[in-house]
Amino acid sequence: MTRAALELALEGGLPYATIERIASVSGVAKSTIYRRWPNAGAILMDAFLDVVGPAIAYDDSLPILANFRRSVAGLSEVLNGPHGRLLQHLLGAAQSDPELSRAFVERWIGPRRQMGREAIEHAVARGELAAEIDPGLSMDLIYGAIYYRLAVSFSEIDRDFVETVVMRVLGPYLIEGAR
Repeated sequence: MTRAALELALEGGLPYATIERIASVSGVAKSTIYRRWPNAGAILMDAFLDVVGPAIAYDDSLPILANFRRSVAGLSEVLNGPHGRLLQHLLGAAQSDPELSRAFVERWIGPRRQMGREAIEHAVARGELAAEIDPGLSMDLIYGAIYYRLAVSFSEIDRDFVETVVMRVLGPYLIEGAR
């Protein structure tokens, strides 16, 4: 069902992915859909997470710079494609839809923020980063720059940009020999 919602949104935009169309394409009754999701935006959020989540996962076996480069570069690749346009629409819709806004925070922003914080905390524990780093602020600086380019300046998010942002935020806290 989430696949059907995603395909509809990618085909015709957010307004095209209605509960009626999702039910028709997926062959699932509307009442069944409404038992699990309050609206089409929530279904699209789940579909987006299913596709994008694995591409941006952190890998704690990597050194911290490689870990963040990989995760942020994965996000930038997704955002530069059709899913990025969908995310722009979902972010816009979330501004006036409290349920979708809550879903963004609870299912997208919150969990990824926690994973990033944990990656930074593990790097501190391993002696890669200095203890005075602020994991929350680091996440804000890195991802704030990404989302600013996505939603405000509509600028390219390429590997050079990702590298620069990650180095500017984490680089000053690297312990000698951890690069």
